[in-house]
Amino acid sequence: MEDKIEHARLLARFKLQVRRQLDQSIDLDRLVQDPDYARTRLAEIEDLAEDEELLVMLLTLRDILMPRKAAPAAPAAAADLAPPPKSAESRNYKFGARGW
Repeated sequence: MEDKIEHARLLARFKLQVRRQLDQSIDLDRLVQDPDYARTRLAEIEDLAEDEELLVMLLTLRDILMPRKAAPAAPAAAADLAPPPKSAESRNYKFGARGW
């Protein structure tokens, strides 16, 4: 419940800041429901914003509305465990320099 209230406050502050500083309006319902609209509007506002607080709110909202997808770690770990391929040019020196 507390997270919903904080989320609503952040959206309200963001809408008011954009209206005050950029003289633009934002449709909060579309911002929350439509990822394409959110991506487009947040990018436009980011380009126009000159206030640090507005940019921080924008980045916070972007993280909430459009979370980044984490890259799968399993394929990278499997590649690290595989032995390196042997090259055809390497030689096997079992006895060292005096092994003749």
